Amino acid sequence: MPWSEGVFEQFDIVDPHTTEESDFYGPFNTLLAELFPSSEHYQISPKLRPIGRLLDFTVDFVACHRRTPVFVLEVKTLRSLTQLSTRGSADEQMRQMFRELASGPILIPTLYGVSAFGPQFCVYALESATGTISPPAITRDLNAANDAAPEAQWAYNLLEPAGEEKLREVVCVIKEIAAGL
Repeated sequence: MPWSEGVFEQFDIVDPHTTEESDFYGPFNTLLAELFPSSEHYQISPKLRPIGRLLDFTVDFVACHRRTPVFVLEVKTLRSLTQLSTRGSADEQMRQMFRELASGPILIPTLYGVSAFGPQFCVYALESATGTISPPAITRDLNAANDAAPEAQWAYNLLEPAGEEKLREVVCVIKEIAAGL
């Protein structure tokens, strides 16, 4: 079943060349509300987190089922997907978010997350029993500009059928897990 017309409209009105991450917050909020409706006991909350420098912040979205985090989303601009350093930062921010959540009890076997550059996304997963995060991290070489977060990781586009299918597949697994809470 394709996304609602409202989801497509929200993403369509965003300038794909925007430099403002916040331009994507509304479309993702609309999408998350469709995927995790309050009628099914989900709540979507923004979470403001400092990153690196004192005045640099990012907004993540956390989907909870009856107060238990079940999904996290981090958003960047589409135009920054080509930047090696921004992909590396996005990858590290997802891993840091998982580490923060893992510092307390995780009540589900797998916590899923999405790192999105506009509609392009990569699925992350934290296995609570082992603390393993996928996709596996690529070690940064401090003496070279190696690509620790290859652009190919963000292979899915949620506005295309394969991307929609992948995201719905992840959400289906999350809902099966959440049903046991």
